[in-house]
Amino acid sequence: MIYREKPCFIIKKNLQKSGTTGVYFFDSVTKQVLKDVCYKILKLNDFEVQYVENDYEDEYMEPTYNKGRLAILHYKDEVNYISFSEADIGGRNSSVQSVPTAFNIFYKSTAKKKNLYYYFLNYVGNAETDYQIFIYRLMNTIGFNFLNADKKLENEIIPFNSIEDIIFSRRINAGRNSGNNSTYINKSTSNTIEIYGKTYGANKYESAMICYALSYLSIAKYKMTLYEVMDNTLKELPKSCREVIEKMGKIEIIPTDITLEKKSFDENNSLRSPRFIFNLFDKYGNKKCMLCNCEIPEIIQGAHIWPVSNIKKKDNLTIDEKLKYATDGENGIWLCENHHKLFDENIIVLKSDGKVEYRKDLTEKQIEFLREITTIPYIDPEMLSEKFVMYLEKRYSEVA
Repeated sequence: MIYREKPCFIIKKNLQKSGTTGVYFFDSVTKQVLKDVCYKILKLNDFEVQYVENDYEDEYMEPTYNKGRLAILHYKDEVNYISFSEADIGGRNSSVQSVPTAFNIFYKSTAKKKNLYYYFLNYVGNAETDYQIFIYRLMNTIGFNFLNADKKLENEIIPFNSIEDIIFSRRINAGRNSGNNSTYINKSTSNTIEIYGKTYGANKYESAMICYALSYLSIAKYKMTLYEVMDNTLKELPKSCREVIEKMGKIEIIPTDITLEKKSFDENNSLRSPRFIFNLFDKYGNKKCMLCNCEIPEIIQGAHIWPVSNIKKKDNLTIDEKLKYATDGENGIWLCENHHKLFDENIIVLKSDGKVEYRKDLTEKQIEFLREITTIPYIDPEMLSEKFVMYLEKRYSEVA
């Protein structure tokens, strides 16, 4: 490491698409911006800037374009990593997709004295949606210091203080955006945390950020697992993200590609595949029993409408078709343990119009009990899609 008496920014000038767009890092991160950054970090105005090409490398930079929208500020024996916002605050994930990359570079840095910062450029768009605030809180939790948030944002950025804090915030946010999330966090037991994350497109960046924050806040009692929900391209999380999660040592990563799903399908009549659970989250949002409104996640389960055991018996279906039916979110509902058992035994029956009925041979006392614990006599009409009703018809056409 070079000991520098004068602050010096070393910056890769090329962005990923600079060759085609003609837009370079210094077009938005101007000398005036760097001056503001230097003063905010070091209380100094005098500094040097070195813009370097893609082939430049040192102990802190790889020979590539500017990943993470980063500037590295060296001063004495300190190395300061500064990531800059996009000038255009666009989609949910795209506007912060450089953040995990910046964090990965910082986390894997061998510098003994290192700091991580984030700087808001002048931007177009809304930088304070519920989703953006959630991401800023994750960033603050894993060590990002915001240099000018007080000038650019109306809301204070508060780090998460526990895993439960993240789960609760995510649950509230997901409730407002059901079906619009790429990552879901589930507490399946008092000490087991499951993360279901899409690993393709811009979705992978959200999954990585949530895993980083959960790892930072993890305590000994928790066992955490990330289920990578892949598309047909079988893309896992980016290598650098996986390396950081593995280095943190708090989360086990399990890929859920089609091959593994098929193996599980072949071996089990009661399929609880990560893809099925993810699809239920994607369709219904947070775990809540649809027959009694119980919201205790540890006892809420994904129940199949058309049972997996019945699907497997269909000789006229290919294995891919069977798996598609078995993991379809439309072929499932959230039920508490009690109602799941009652539904599986066909003691409780769901009609195609959403009405809840009970098996004909039950006594009046038994029906009275069921009515007491089944506080929702009709399934929400919004859930009664054509496919949902189709699965109900298949279920009851096969009941002896």
